[in-house]
Amino acid sequence: MEEKWSIDKLDGSNWSTWKFQMKHLLLAKGLWGFVDGSEEVAGSASGETAAQFCSKAQRAFSTIVLAIKSAPLYLVSSCENPKQAWDALKNNFERDTLANKLFLKKRYFRTEMIEGTSMEKHLKHMKDIADKLAAFGAPISEEVKL
Repeated sequence: MEEKWSIDKLDGSNWSTWKFQMKHLLLAKGLWGFVDGSEEVAGSASGETAAQFCSKAQRAFSTIVLAIKSAPLYLVSSCENPKQAWDALKNNFERDTLANKLFLKKRYFRTEMIEGTSMEKHLKHMKDIADKLAAFGAPISEEVKL
């Protein structure tokens, strides 16, 4: 019997968390290689080997598609395999332009804790911004985080 796994569906605002959880879900299912492109079928593969490859690639693709809410689903609707879908999502949500980096840094340094908000929620919000910046190759240094 297959284990049940559950993650929040991608809605656009939760990309960094979703990406982390989805990668580990696919790793746990042995399907990550179909997403990162490291799993390939040899051109001389037998019919059964090629069919198994195709089946696993389709499972990886379906796992990604079924973990996306309907609003951002258009981003992967024209994709034909899990790598294309992952790359399309990454290109959309990880725009590492200078303007985006500056916007996130400005947001990080100007964020104030909202009255009535828990410390845990505020720190999670700050970590989300820092994680986005790190994904763009512009991490917040440890000295600044303190």
